[in-house]
Order: sequence, then C-alpha cells, then structure tokens
Amino acid sequence: MAALAQESIWFNKSQCDDAERMYFEKLSGAKRSAPVEDDSAHSAADKPASKPDKKEKKKAGSSKKETKPVEKVWSNKADCDDAETKLQERLAQPEYRNPANGECTFIMLKPDAVHRGLVGTIISRFESRGFKLLAAKFMRASKPLLETHYSDLAKKGFFPELIRYMGSGPVVPMVWQGLNAVKQGRVMLGATNPKDSAPGTIRGDFCVDVGRNIIHGSDSVESAEKEIKLWFTQQEISSWRSSQTEWVYEEEELKGSLAEQLHKTRSQVGGPESLSAQIARARQHIKNSLECVDGLVANVDEDEMALASKLSALELENKQLKKVTDDLKSLILRLEGRVTSLEGGKAPAAKPAAEDDDDDVDLFGSDDDNEEVDAEKARITAERLKAYAEKKSKKPALIAKTSVLFDVKPWDDETDLDKMLECCKSIQMDGLVWGASKKVPIGYGIEKLQVMCIVEDEKVSIEELGEKIEEFEDYVQSVDVAAMNKI
Repeated sequence: MAALAQESIWFNKSQCDDAERMYFEKLSGAKRSAPVEDDSAHSAADKPASKPDKKEKKKAGSSKKETKPVEKVWSNKADCDDAETKLQERLAQPEYRNPANGECTFIMLKPDAVHRGLVGTIISRFESRGFKLLAAKFMRASKPLLETHYSDLAKKGFFPELIRYMGSGPVVPMVWQGLNAVKQGRVMLGATNPKDSAPGTIRGDFCVDVGRNIIHGSDSVESAEKEIKLWFTQQEISSWRSSQTEWVYEEEELKGSLAEQLHKTRSQVGGPESLSAQIARARQHIKNSLECVDGLVANVDEDEMALASKLSALELENKQLKKVTDDLKSLILRLEGRVTSLEGGKAPAAKPAAEDDDDDVDLFGSDDDNEEVDAEKARITAERLKAYAEKKSKKPALIAKTSVLFDVKPWDDETDLDKMLECCKSIQMDGLVWGASKKVPIGYGIEKLQVMCIVEDEKVSIEELGEKIEEFEDYVQSVDVAAMNKI
C-alpha cells in the first residue's frame, strides 16, 4: 500500500489511455502507432496566421515546452518480456510435467471392425477415457508387413489364416498416449477370447467369436515401441498438447493463465464512468497485470521445486533404508552370537565375567601370552565351525514342491478332450507327477480341461510346462494356471 501511495498522480484521461495502450503493445509485441494529433492543433492550423510579436513567441515557446507529454518509463520491461517469453515457450511444449503421462501404445482396428462401422465408436471410447490420439491412418496392410507384425505367431497352425484375414480388408492403425496407456488399453480391449471378456470392454460388448475380435493392442511397452516404429514413421506421429490435459491430470494444471488475465482486464476497461473512476480502474488493471506477469515468472520455477522435493524424498528414503540395514546387521550379529553359544555350550559365559572383573587383567603381560591366547581362540573357533558344518551336512535337504492346476482350453466343441488329456500327460519330466483331471463346462456346449500336477521347483519350470502343452496345436488353444500352491 505504501508503494501504491507513492506512485505519480494521473491528471487527465489521455495519459491514462497512453499508459494502457503502451502496456497492451508490450504484451502483444505490436509496434507503437503514430501519435494522433490533437483536434486543437487542427483548429489552430485552420486559423489565419498572424504575426505575433517577440514576447508572444517567447511565451508560446515556453508554454509548448511545459505541455510536452512525458513518456512513462517501464523499469521492469525486460523482466516482463522475459516472463512472457518463458510462458509462451512453456505453452508450446507438448511434453508432460510427469513423464509417465506420455506413455504410448499401439492400437489397430482389424478389417471386421472397419466393415462393421465401429471405427468412430472405438476411437470415442479412448478419447472419453482421456487418452490422446497422436497418429492414425486408413490403409490396407501388405502381406510382408503383417508377417513381420505377427512374427511371434509364425509357428502356430492358425498363422496362414490370420495373415489372410488381416489382409482381406482395410485396417486402422493408431498411436494413443496417456498414463499407463499400454496396461489400460489392454483392460479396455478385454480378453483375446470374447467369451472371457467382461461386459464394458470393447471385445465384451462387440464380439462373439475369437477369430473376429475386431481390435489389436500392444501387450507391453517394448512391444508398443516396436509396433509403432513398424507401422508409422517419425513424421507421421504428431506432437501436441491437448486443452483437456490439465482436466485429465491434476499435476498438469497451468496456473495464472495470461489469456484469462487479459480477458479480465479488457472486460473491465471502459464504460460510462467518471474521469477519476476510469483513471483509478486503469491504474488498478495495470498493477494487477504486472503482478500476473510476476506470478508467471514464479510458476516457471515449479519444475525446479518439484525436483527439489523429489530429491528430499529420496534422501529421506535413503535414511530409512540405512536404518533398516543397520537393524538387520545387528540382528544377524546377535543370531551369530546365539548360534555360537548353542554350539559351544557354556564357553561364552566366561566372556562377561572377564569383562566385568577388571582386576584380573594383566596390564603388564608379555606379547607371547597374548599370542598363545589368540591361537587357542582361533583353534576353538575352527573346531566349532567344523562341527557345525558336519552337523548341517547330515540334515536331509528339503525339496520344494508346488501343486499346479492348469486350465487347458480347446479350440471348439468338436475337440476331443480325452485325446487332449492324453497328449498333456504324455509330457514326462524329472520332478513332474500328473494328478487328477476333470472337464469343466464353459458355455454354448464347450468344455475345458482342468488337469492337476505336482512339480519340483528346482527341476521343472511351470512356464516351460505350459509352453509344452500349447505345442499340441491341434487340440489346445491356450493354457492358463488356475491355481498354484506350495507344498
């Protein structure tokens, strides 16, 4: 308030208008227009010239010198321009403050989705979720491109039919960006088999056949990067900042918008008010606008503040980890002392007595006596360690086993489940024991096979066993682990 009271007084409306015009010219970067001559000057020029005497000329010259307008000097113009430049650079950057919000995934609509007219519906689902579309095109994929894309399925029996189906019509490959885009995209798609997809997912709402599941999505970040490079060039992928970003992610909000401040200033200027009220309002607008620019400068340093807070959090976490490590170290030392005392009987009990009785310490003993004591102590320690090793070697080693229940799904209702069970149990491995099995109905007359087995963890890999079952492609569509318990 004291600084505001010390400001110069605006005596007329023209000076206020000049200051307002200079401020908006500074913000917009426009050149200053030529000053408009006063109407009084024109009226004076229209009058017939008379020869004034020397006294009148001198008086007129002095009055002209006194009424010369003084241009207002902006002491912080450089700071304002710098803040405006930084703000425009910040708004032009497409990157997110949180890098996790910029994760990309590859989504492709298959020929059946295009033929059924579901392109717009599926795109609207991703947009409604808050994801941002970076690239999309309508194309007919070539056979080499499809073979490269599905190269991981080249050994499957259905691979030729898959390539023929994907090349039978146009497809729509797309690149979507957002927080956890890969994982959330897979959740929105649903399971590969529409019968296993939950209602509300794309496949759960629009598909009934696994061979016509309308859409493909990347299953990992690495696969997404590989597929995006395969289907799009760098020039085809756009980089832009959506106006909805700050309404989707809380940490992406841009505060102190210059556009809002200018709109507020323009809406308040003018109106049938008194001259003094207009002058006071204009001065207050200019002051508020300058404070806004100063606030923009402060907002530029938010990233540095966020980085400093992250560093502080890491330091705190490091101290906590160090404390946990020290506690574990002390616990291990206590356990080692306890094991030593249990193996050596009552021998360690003599140590506290020796520590408590300082009178028995021979401060003038010879070095030979100390060496003999150290040698005896080393010998006793070696004997105890040897006895402990021998005792431990005689204990039988525990064999870790796991009980696994597999869900083996057939291709259709015509698949012979008995033959499929026979193929599964034909897999013989060291540490593998097959157990009971049963047929479980899925729906529409289709059944799946559940088979139980027990495996030794060190000898048999559950994932490798599942892959071997999937090799029976004539009967097995997919294999899942329904339950798994340690024995």
